[in-house]
Amino acid sequence: MNFDAHSDIWTDVNIKSLAGERDIIRKYHIDRLRKGEIEGSIFVVWVDPPYTDDPKKRTAQAFEAIRKEAEDCADIAVICRNYAEIEKAKAEGRLYIIVGMEGISGLAPDVSEIDRVYELGTRHIFLTWNEANDFATGVRGPEDRGLTEIGKDVVKRILGKNMMLDVSHLNEKSFWDVIDMADVPLVASHSNARALCDVPRNLKDEQLRAIAELNGVVGLNAFNEFIDTEKEKRTADRLVEHAVYIADKIGIDHVGFGFDFDEFLPADCTSDFHSEEAEKTIGLENCTDIPSFVDKLEKAGFKGGDLEKITHGNFLRVIRERLG
Repeated sequence: MNFDAHSDIWTDVNIKSLAGERDIIRKYHIDRLRKGEIEGSIFVVWVDPPYTDDPKKRTAQAFEAIRKEAEDCADIAVICRNYAEIEKAKAEGRLYIIVGMEGISGLAPDVSEIDRVYELGTRHIFLTWNEANDFATGVRGPEDRGLTEIGKDVVKRILGKNMMLDVSHLNEKSFWDVIDMADVPLVASHSNARALCDVPRNLKDEQLRAIAELNGVVGLNAFNEFIDTEKEKRTADRLVEHAVYIADKIGIDHVGFGFDFDEFLPADCTSDFHSEEAEKTIGLENCTDIPSFVDKLEKAGFKGGDLEKITHGNFLRVIRERLG
């Protein structure tokens, strides 16, 4: 079975919920997830374009949509707040979901908002998406700007509550500011190797090593523009090469899945970061292609227990350690 550490399904749930729909995971997602042999995932709350001008409102709408969806799909999926709840969901054959936040601009500037979203079930947080906000700086922000003072307080609050802190999307200065504060496993849920695809969202070798030294995990990202700078090389086979590279560089215990599929989102959501409309990674276009991708990993030499670490074990190890 597979664990996907980065999914935008909550965004789809929010959009459809605001349009008056209910039971969205059942109608639109559960069959695809099952075909992809996904047993669990981190679904993230994200302030999607064109709603970035009022992140507080959009964040509140998302959590209300999550509340309703959790009621509607309780027989097939469950939000888990700790590892014991994950084990229970697995035993019952239900999809287990961890609530994450891909950027917390909607919580600014109150540090105590971390406590509130924790009570709502959040167990995983990015400080920022691509933007610079009150807390930190994303890859599109100024290179010389890192964590703010309030951002450092937020990092302490997140780590102190045993939540997972995600360093994907941070610019390099913010990344290293977080590393300097952390003494627990961090995750980069959906970032590839910059040595193979030189874009700001991917991680340099020294960043990969820093995550490994904290016993964290890097999730392979299926977004085509993070796989190779040349269009014809944006394939599942090339992503396998990222897996091999990262495993060789920092060890098999630090590689996982964070596919970031978004084919179900409307174009006004994704146009901000898709430079080529409707193009997907060849051989890994959506979650139903995951089993064939796993076959490619096995052919590349990942066998038995090592393959299980990549498909689910490494991320579950960090989840167990952080969430308790």
